[in-house]
Amino acid sequence: MASEKKSVLNQLSQMDLWLAGSALFLVVIGQVMVYSASLPVAARRFGDANHFAVRNLLFAVIGVVVAVAVSRLSLESIRRWGRVGFWIAMVTLLIVLVPGVGIEGGGARRWINFRIFTLQPSEPFKVMLVLFVAHVLETDPGRVLRLKGGLLPLLVLFGIAASMLMSEPDFGATLISGTVVLGMVFVAGIPFAWIVFLIVAAVPAAAAGVIMAPYRFQRVISFWDPWSDPLDSDFQLVQSLLSFGGGGLTGTGLGEGRQKQFYLPEAHTDFIFAVIGEELGLFWILLVIFLFAVMIWRAFTIARSTPDPYVRLGAAGLGILLGTQAIANMGVVMGLLPPKGLTLPLVSYGGSSLIITLATVGLLLAFSRTIPPVHHASRVERG
Repeated sequence: MASEKKSVLNQLSQMDLWLAGSALFLVVIGQVMVYSASLPVAARRFGDANHFAVRNLLFAVIGVVVAVAVSRLSLESIRRWGRVGFWIAMVTLLIVLVPGVGIEGGGARRWINFRIFTLQPSEPFKVMLVLFVAHVLETDPGRVLRLKGGLLPLLVLFGIAASMLMSEPDFGATLISGTVVLGMVFVAGIPFAWIVFLIVAAVPAAAAGVIMAPYRFQRVISFWDPWSDPLDSDFQLVQSLLSFGGGGLTGTGLGEGRQKQFYLPEAHTDFIFAVIGEELGLFWILLVIFLFAVMIWRAFTIARSTPDPYVRLGAAGLGILLGTQAIANMGVVMGLLPPKGLTLPLVSYGGSSLIITLATVGLLLAFSRTIPPVHHASRVERG
């Protein structure tokens, strides 16, 4: 018993407490704000103002348990399950497109109903993609510099996955996944000129995806002038901006926001950052941004400090994934990026997405244990 307790304490001492603390703080903020933001819509839809808050708390508890379990996995277990998980995730991307299996909502088929919970396959796919790319590039470090038998097959495989994501359609997940792959191959050593070429090559496909879908094209137009049609196509963004403006420096007070009262759509999911701005004010907005910055910083610190190439690529990829999703959501809500349905990691209401994001944090904590003791010691001394 004493030896087991000592082993657990040793693992905790090796984990990145900055990463764990910032993630847990964001989850707590999310629980409070989901409760506040969801009260009106929960009462109207279900006759129970606590409906979303109770479910979100349950998801958070499950997610924390999953994160702890994942953080204790060995590196070999993560490698093995990452390879298997990627192909399972690819299959789920295909299954969700089957009529009668995939759940439709808002003109898209992105979810699979398992009765107990609803899974959005793109969420686990993005994490498994990181682990798979890390495995591919680790086994042959020079592969990324070879087009035939190296970079090209990887891009073709991603193209197949992207075509399935776009068939749902899920333009946001496609862009985020592409950003993750580009970031990881850059970390692996691909010349920057190649990155520029790949981005330029992807622009026509992205532009076609926007132009061929009228609603996406309208979102881009609305982004340039959100006040041109404030009651229709620009309604969501305008209400979000009004939330921030109404909150000012100190906010209206927790639970006192007006925009969530059926003015701001998706207040407890996609636009919860705007509710934070209205009710808690600028300080809490900056605090949320700071906490995400800490998580990204720690992910890249793990990548830089580890001697293991798989961990280096995996930690960097997960950092890019978390950072891209957070920046995309906050950018959309503040009118800095074209509107897209993306949740704020760890903060927005979500079942499988919250659990999977916490599992991602668990992976980073497991990776942090590969950092040599000298790095942990020097970090403590600096603190």
